Amino acid sequence: MDYQLQEGGIVLPEGFQDRTVNMFVLGASIPAPLSITVSRDNLLPGEALKAYVERQVKMLSSKLRSYSLMGTKAVTLSSTATIDGLQIDAYYMNEGRPFYQRQAAFLLTPERALIFSTTAQADFSPQQNEDWQNLLASFQPRTNGGATTEPSEQE
Repeated sequence: MDYQLQEGGIVLPEGFQDRTVNMFVLGASIPAPLSITVSRDNLLPGEALKAYVERQVKMLSSKLRSYSLMGTKAVTLSSTATIDGLQIDAYYMNEGRPFYQRQAAFLLTPERALIFSTTAQADFSPQQNEDWQNLLASFQPRTNGGATTEPSEQE
């Protein structure tokens, strides 16, 4: 499989699939005051997006004892080729520090999800909320012949 990275391209042996996570952080401090991640995941066979999100929330709740779901809502990805998705907002404590997290999941194929997440050490500001909406709206799906192969070709 030919695969394009930000820094260049690689050829992976047959049978590999893309489960990469892209992480972007604001500033150089650790932990970062704000981070954005983009990840990919497979749904269980026949699983709907809502069931997938509920399963992920349950998993997070079991791993983070103080994890608290604050809300779920419908969202869209891309302003040019919209893809419907679900967004969750949550709060948890880690090592005595508060973390606010927002995740939005979108189906690219019936069993393949693209997940956008943002995490902050304080509740999201109005500017951060606007930036999140702009980030989701800015997504441009690759067409066949783009830099990466289709998920079905990766499996």
